[in-house]
Amino acid sequence: MYLVFNGLLLYVTTLIQQLFETADNMYILPVHRATVYIMGIFLGYILKHFGNIHLTKAQIRIGNTIALFSFLISFVGPSFMSSLDYNYDPIDAAWYAAVSPILWCVSFAWVIFTVQFGHQGFVGRFFSIPIFKLWTKISYTVYLTQFPVYFYNVGGLRTPEYASFFKIMCSLTEYYFVIILAIALTLTFELPFQNIRNILIGEKRRQVERDPAESSEKKIS
Repeated sequence: MYLVFNGLLLYVTTLIQQLFETADNMYILPVHRATVYIMGIFLGYILKHFGNIHLTKAQIRIGNTIALFSFLISFVGPSFMSSLDYNYDPIDAAWYAAVSPILWCVSFAWVIFTVQFGHQGFVGRFFSIPIFKLWTKISYTVYLTQFPVYFYNVGGLRTPEYASFFKIMCSLTEYYFVIILAIALTLTFELPFQNIRNILIGEKRRQVERDPAESSEKKIS
């Protein structure tokens, strides 16, 4: 009997230490996440320095198609590994771990890119709903809390349980606990430290602006 969590085949005999090593190699170590970080930086650079890009309808259709297939491959692609007839192959898991984050970022980067240049469409209007402003506030803490919740649920199993791809990917109970923990961490740690950072940076900026003004006043006097 086995379980499939986020597209990775996890046997119930797997040690918790092995699960944490998997998380280290896939999600936590910055070097292993460098590709998607660089993609985000590159997108931000384009949005800042190339604000006059005009996209034709053909380019938008091609981009939408690529983004849609990228999303489907990254989200539904590993579903075949949840089949009872599937024989575990580490190559499949390795391909998923390497390619899925890139395709996921490509799909959402395209949405951000097109919305920024005025081509919203249905997806752009959907992600412009005010509730997603909350998601931008808690997204980092969701990233931090999801794995403790997943591993707790795996480590807490005491009886055999049938697991399917959609049952695990759409587990409302896990989503509930992840979001609650993320909101709590955001309110107690992230936002307070962001305010401290803003105060310190704001004070430095005011000091930098004050020094040239004082120097000019001394020269005049």
